[in-house]
Amino acid sequence: MKQLHYRDFEIEIAPNQGNRYPVAVLHSPSGQARNMMRLPFDPAALEQQLDALKKTDGAADSWPTQIVKQFGSQLFEALIHDEVRSIYDMSRQATIANGQGLRIKLRINTPELTTIPWEFLYDPRQGEFVALSRYTPIVRYIELPLPDPELAVVAPLRMLGMVANPVDTVPLNIDREKARLTNALCELQDNDLLELVWLKGQTWRDLQEAMQGGPWHIFHFVGHAATDDLAGESLLLLADDYGDSAPLSATQLGRLLVDHRTLRLAVLNTCESARGHEGNSFSSMASVLVQRGLPAVLAMQYEISDEAAIEFTTSFYSSLAANLPIDAATTEARKAISLAMDRSMEWGIPALFMRAPDGIIWRVGKEEIDMGTESDPYWWDSLPEAIGDFQAGDFDGDVVIASVGAGAQNVAIGKNITQAIYETMGEPTPDDGQIIQDGLAQVKAALAEAEGQIGASAAKMAGGILAQIENELLKTGEDESPNAAVITQMGDLLLDSVPRITDALANLFATPAVGRVMGKAGETAVTWARRRFGSSAGSTR
Repeated sequence: MKQLHYRDFEIEIAPNQGNRYPVAVLHSPSGQARNMMRLPFDPAALEQQLDALKKTDGAADSWPTQIVKQFGSQLFEALIHDEVRSIYDMSRQATIANGQGLRIKLRINTPELTTIPWEFLYDPRQGEFVALSRYTPIVRYIELPLPDPELAVVAPLRMLGMVANPVDTVPLNIDREKARLTNALCELQDNDLLELVWLKGQTWRDLQEAMQGGPWHIFHFVGHAATDDLAGESLLLLADDYGDSAPLSATQLGRLLVDHRTLRLAVLNTCESARGHEGNSFSSMASVLVQRGLPAVLAMQYEISDEAAIEFTTSFYSSLAANLPIDAATTEARKAISLAMDRSMEWGIPALFMRAPDGIIWRVGKEEIDMGTESDPYWWDSLPEAIGDFQAGDFDGDVVIASVGAGAQNVAIGKNITQAIYETMGEPTPDDGQIIQDGLAQVKAALAEAEGQIGASAAKMAGGILAQIENELLKTGEDESPNAAVITQMGDLLLDSVPRITDALANLFATPAVGRVMGKAGETAVTWARRRFGSSAGSTR
């Protein structure tokens, strides 16, 4: 599946001001906007709507399709109207024209609105639910002052599965639950893309012991959830030593999970694990775990049927193993439910909470990484020592290079820099352009985070500089010639004006895909990369 490059439509809902909620578009391809939102129903009517949505007996046709469409349409019209709608429509057109997607990031800063299933937003003009298009995924975004997680992981992805079924709760068919997930993942396991390990016990001690091992990349929980109304916090119902219920709060679960640094994702397959307490916008199990540092949590707002869960799980993990961003994988899984279960609205039950700005929570590699040994060399360190240090007319064995003006194309006798780089890292691949776009997305995300410190005007100027660099780095075609002067001069200007994005730029320029472009640009570009980044480049090789 070809990956999309996403642009953000980040929309924030602020606390109530006289029965109206301030709405602000913080980031979008078409600028910013502000509105006031008035919910189309009072609290009692809202509760009736939510009760209607919750009524399901597990049958594929049990969800009231027309009620959900009407509900989603009312939400859409309340949230997306006037100036916000204009910016939304322009952003959609801009991304469609560029073959991109528009990621809808919801930042809900008012507790009473966190329990609303925004995943059912329905655009009546398109006659479609927003979240059912891979071009418009919906995520609940939580921005936190935490460092970005290390993205590199070693294949296969390792999943820890846990089923908890205390004797005083509604019985679960544990064998069936395990078989359901195992069967959904069998193809991935057969291809060594994913490894599933089931936790033998049901207590917090069993989970703590497992978290001391690993490494784990995914925690998948199947069981029961509840809410502590006094504490205003969600609970998972684990078992004690006698098999009775032993509630584990969101805060306590966070203590068990977040110290496991390789963990990227928690999937909570329980009813209402995504729903918050109206007194605290961070009270849901999912949002607490993200707040504590997990890059992403996928949780259920309501009970989900077996058939829907199987469809969702199969498509979701297959898409993740294919390196899709987690929001795109969630959308593909929603679509799988909607296609397999035509009359079911259960595709809207999962809610994705994340803090990863671009939806990327790992980059899967096939070779083992030894964190205790010296790291692999960067592409420029793998070149012959003289490459990258040439002056016009220098000789080195079978290479003679002359440069005519800054950024001019190499004129070589024998083997030139481009050929040397191709011999070291291989010829250009069809994936080079996408790899470079992914790296550029990381730089753009870092630049967006730096805006608060450098100001909107400086951030806009830096974005223009980055666009010039992007234009050159995406010249991956055989007949395209990147301009070294643009890359190096604009690169210096960007690094000097926004030093906070140095790591993201280093990660970008350290990729072999960029190395092949730099080789086409010539020795000036190669020397610059060596000088500016050296061994300080980030984790992406």
